[in-house]
Amino acid sequence: MSNKRFNSKSVIALAFILIAVVWVYLGVTKYGLWDQKEGPMSGFFPAIVGGVLLVASLIYFFRSFSLESAKIEKNAIQLIIGMLAILGVSYIIGFLPALLVFYIFWLRVMEKMPWRSIAVAAAVMIVIVYGTFSLWLRVPFPKGLLFESIFG
Repeated sequence: MSNKRFNSKSVIALAFILIAVVWVYLGVTKYGLWDQKEGPMSGFFPAIVGGVLLVASLIYFFRSFSLESAKIEKNAIQLIIGMLAILGVSYIIGFLPALLVFYIFWLRVMEKMPWRSIAVAAAVMIVIVYGTFSLWLRVPFPKGLLFESIFG
């Protein structure tokens, strides 16, 4: 049974609260929310998602005291390592290419999908992510050292 104390789920909730606060702050102060003529600016989506994440994480944090501590599973550790790899590699090749490489790797190695299905899924993901975030919402994703050195 639960023992109403700080546990691993509380730590996870606090981590997400921190992430949410950072994204709301960056969305509002650095990227901007709304332009009177052009509508949503590049900080609009991160601020909205950060706000929803903040509310959900606060609720989860307070509930975490009545929940049992989480058991560590191999798939969860692999996902965390993958997310950290995306972050690290994004400084070299850029965020969107790093995300694409991780997505293809995950579908092939972890999900064992055939290459044809991966190609279709990756193409759809590229269109949705690039179209929505880069073109429509103008989210300034990190371009990476390689992109910056080639395209200046």
